[in-house]
Amino acid sequence: MFEITINYDTCDADQECINACPAQVYDEGEDGKPVIARPEDCLGCETCVEVCPTGSITVQEV
Repeated sequence: MFEITINYDTCDADQECINACPAQVYDEGEDGKPVIARPEDCLGCETCVEVCPTGSITVQEV
């Protein structure tokens, strides 16, 4: 299982993580920023971490 953390203070709502996630873990929030909707589906691939231009996402195995 993996824990996803988003720093909403630095997130610029570009939605790269939403579009890149192969497991479709994220949904778009009302403000355009990603919402972790299905954390149990996270594969731990860190694709979201790699595509985030602001470095606002971390993924850790728990």
